[in-house]
Amino acid sequence: MIGRIQYLKELARYMDKPVIKVVTGIRGCGKSVVLELFQKVLLQKGIQENRITFVHLDESAYAKLLDAKSLEDYIVERLQDGVMNYIFIDDAYRCSGFQKVLASLLARGNADLYISGSNRTALTEGLSAFQVIPMLPYSFAEYMEAQKQSMLKAVAEQSPEQHFMDFARYGNIPFTLQLFKNSRNINQYLLGLYNTIIVQDIASIHPIKEIKVLDAAMSYMLTHTGISCSSKKLADTLTEQGFKTTQPTAENYLQFMEECGLIFRVGRYDIKAREALKSLPTFYVADMGLSNMLTKKPEMNPILRNLVFLELKRQQYDVCVGKVGNNTIDFVASKGGQTWYIQVEAFVKEDKVLNRRLRPFRQIRDFYPRVLISLDRTTGTSESGIRFCNALEFLQNGQL
Repeated sequence: MIGRIQYLKELARYMDKPVIKVVTGIRGCGKSVVLELFQKVLLQKGIQENRITFVHLDESAYAKLLDAKSLEDYIVERLQDGVMNYIFIDDAYRCSGFQKVLASLLARGNADLYISGSNRTALTEGLSAFQVIPMLPYSFAEYMEAQKQSMLKAVAEQSPEQHFMDFARYGNIPFTLQLFKNSRNINQYLLGLYNTIIVQDIASIHPIKEIKVLDAAMSYMLTHTGISCSSKKLADTLTEQGFKTTQPTAENYLQFMEECGLIFRVGRYDIKAREALKSLPTFYVADMGLSNMLTKKPEMNPILRNLVFLELKRQQYDVCVGKVGNNTIDFVASKGGQTWYIQVEAFVKEDKVLNRRLRPFRQIRDFYPRVLISLDRTTGTSESGIRFCNALEFLQNGQL
């Protein structure tokens, strides 16, 4: 089992503090597993098992706890007096009125609360004191670690380059690794995941008049990763496809997809003017497997940009898309008072491709580092100060 150390550290950071820990992210990314791993951490710290209560509201065994009173009674009767108790509720929003239960438990002062679920808004709406811990599926480093533990020797002994091609093709949802690169089985699983996101993570929470229009919107966004898209553009596209849609409805669909961790909205930043731009955000997706499942001919450039974006997000950079004149910088990444300008291109061995990707850098007048990330093995720094970074190395260590 992969440790998911980053998320365990975040949970430990807020342990015993009077806030509700809210673990959220795309369905299948491993939220329940992380909570189970954290329980083991608690046991290793010497906390007795009878002080830990885990409720899986998505399982039939807990079907009687889907109303607030039953859930609270179940938890309260397990609380130990005079010590801190650790309460974990998976898919908390399945319980009607769960917010009141959490508020009541928090007020007792002896309950440390952890909840999880795929829809961020449904989990946090009505809560007063909470800390969101957003989760992503496997990083490339975690993916490689998991593959090295594979029961199939041929998989375990693959090179990093071979692992990357599988990672780029099948995505990073943890369960797909158990399907041993069987394309048919992986696509069947991902299709089921896609439909479950529609039904359980969006339509069961928000009133959706026509599921087929939401389906078309999701399909479009997943197959056009890295594009600039407004709600008007999405509405026009859906209307052209035969699904008459208004701009407000399209904006709602985009927000619903963001809520359940399926897509990420990235704003634009005018580098010369030093100001954020409100128009045409760029969207990236949480898992390339879902995107590739729906895309007839996946291309490496948008895949690689998406993977770099996810790693930047995982490393907690603030990320936007840079505008410099009429050109675009793929990512302006900031953290700890430092800023990096980043271009991503699968291969830059051809001079015309290299010059095209470096041209926007030359229009920038400040002295922040400029980085070109590619699959080429070329590394180092050019005469003009542009650093060449190998994509596999960046995806493994997250260092620019």
